[in-house]
Amino acid sequence: MTAKKPLPRRIARLTGVLAALAIAGLTAAPASADRFDSYVALGDSYAAGQGAGPYTDACLRSNHSYPVLLDAARKIGLTGNAACSGATTGTVRATQIPSLNRKVDLVTVTAGGNDLDSIGALVICSKDSGAACTAALAQRASVLQTALTNPAGSPFFQDLLAMLNDVKAKAPRADIYVTGYPLLFEPGAGPAADPINGLTQQLNAVIAKAARQADGGRAKVEYVDVARAFSGHGIGSEQPWIVGLPPLCTASSTCGSQTADIFHPTADGYAKGYATSIRAAVD
Repeated sequence: MTAKKPLPRRIARLTGVLAALAIAGLTAAPASADRFDSYVALGDSYAAGQGAGPYTDACLRSNHSYPVLLDAARKIGLTGNAACSGATTGTVRATQIPSLNRKVDLVTVTAGGNDLDSIGALVICSKDSGAACTAALAQRASVLQTALTNPAGSPFFQDLLAMLNDVKAKAPRADIYVTGYPLLFEPGAGPAADPINGLTQQLNAVIAKAARQADGGRAKVEYVDVARAFSGHGIGSEQPWIVGLPPLCTASSTCGSQTADIFHPTADGYAKGYATSIRAAVD
């Protein structure tokens, strides 16, 4: 009669077999938090990499964008970059989210600024920091305040929420990281600097609120604050990570292509501000 092997030894051997199967990819398992084999980037010009150049297509995607930088990081594989300059939450839903599928395990989204026409307000304020700027900022602040205090009655908030819910539905196993926007100016850098930064803080608060509601306590949708990483590197600092007005170029003059990238991150901004913040959240 053959003696039975001790139970602990059999468990240890079984554990070793299962570990070997897992390494070989033969066991069914959920996506690991340490590795993402199918990463898709969605969003607007801040996701595409506008400001860093050079550009690879009409969407102003750059190889210095944060999706490309994340792809270069160990354990993240970029399989789709649908980000495009000018995208709103509506165009993300219509033209970018269809690129997702059930195999996608990581999604980043940067969107909402174009719904608010943030750049439009910045252009107005760069030309005139007086009444026109005050009115432009007040109109957008009112939209954001409604989104914060009455999200159910805010089209702006509901558009953000619908976009994130669509991402969840199209890529149900994905971890979703929703980024905010950097504060563009150093405090006190100009007459409109602090009010514009305040507007960005409100916008970020709305995006964070939408991310929390979309998540619903599942720990699958996370807001990523990039403003802290950009601190000390706004326009007006010694080492800005935001593209400002070119030298000898006033806001009222025609500066051609020089003005296309203003108020967008530089290559350093995408690398040290966006990519670093997202990578820290993912880790």
